[in-house]
Parts: sequence; structure tokens; C-alpha cells
Amino acid sequence: MQEDSPVRHSERDFRLLDALDSEEITSQRQLAECSGMSLGKVNFLLKSFLEKGLVKIGNFKKSPHKIGYAYLLTPKGIETKSRLAVRFVISKLKEYNLLRQRLAEKLFPLEDSGHERFVFVGPQIVRDCLISLIKDKSLNMYIVGRCESLEALADFDNDNFDAVLIFDENAGDIQAFSEKAGISPERLIKLW
Repeated sequence: MQEDSPVRHSERDFRLLDALDSEEITSQRQLAECSGMSLGKVNFLLKSFLEKGLVKIGNFKKSPHKIGYAYLLTPKGIETKSRLAVRFVISKLKEYNLLRQRLAEKLFPLEDSGHERFVFVGPQIVRDCLISLIKDKSLNMYIVGRCESLEALADFDNDNFDAVLIFDENAGDIQAFSEKAGISPERLIKLW
């Protein structure tokens, strides 16, 4: 049998192995529900995992009158899942660092232009990343507020911020919003 290579596996393989490791799985349908994949995809992957020796089928007793089966990770399956988990974490850390780098490239010119106080439009986790980045780079800037959408900016007093940092793929036409909200387009800055 050919040795299994970690580069052949994907994030969906990890999800399936993780589901098998997290719960006692007794059917492919249950595995599909736990992993968020279609039954057909689970069937295909499970056959592959059985052939590679990552998973085995074991007997167990559900009740005194009935014998059932469970899909179980083998030691090789546990090792493969662990390697995939490490690869997944490293991949996400690279994405995070790329995000920080791109955000820093946007923030440096803003500091040079004299903007200090910002309202952030977008997800809380990105706001937290911005605050961390501002602190780490010793930038003279402050996030004075956050909202989920441009429409929610109406809740902020225009005198309390210099500009709006927008991290929202649904931001749409900035010019139209600028006219509607009464905020000059120069104060609306898309980060992405």
C-alpha cells in the first residue's frame, strides 16, 4: 500500500476526520450532518479513508438486542487528522498575517494625512485586528466606534470622528452613500 501524503488531503478531509474523532458516528447520514457535507461526498471520502487505513468499522452494542457499527479513526487516521489540523492552523495564521499587512498598508497613509479618530464599519473581529495593529505599529489613531453597516453611521455624531474605515463587501456606491449620509466621500475609506 502506498504511503499517504498530507498534501493529498483537504480541509473537507479534516472536517470529516474531526467529526469522526469528536463523536460516536454510527451512520454515514449522521457523519454528513456532523461534517456539513453531502451524503454522497461522505460516502466517497469514507470509502477512500477505509482504503487508506485512516478509518475502520467497529462493532458496538447499542442495546442488549442489537449490534451496530461505528466508524472509528485508526492511529493512522488520528495522525493524519493532527497533521491536517497543524496545516490548517498555519494556513489561517498566514491569512491573518496577510490581512494585517494589507490593513497596515492602508493605515500608514491615513496617519500621514493627519486622521486620528475613526469609526469602523465591519465585523468586530476585524475591528479588534485593527486595534491590535494600531497598537503594535504605534500609530497615532483611535477607533472611536464601530457599526455593522454604513446605514448605522447615522447613530454617530460627525464631529466625533475624522473618517470612516469601511470593511464591508456590501458597501456599494460610496458616492451615493456620501450624499445620503451627509458625510464627504473623502471621509469614507474602503479598507478592502
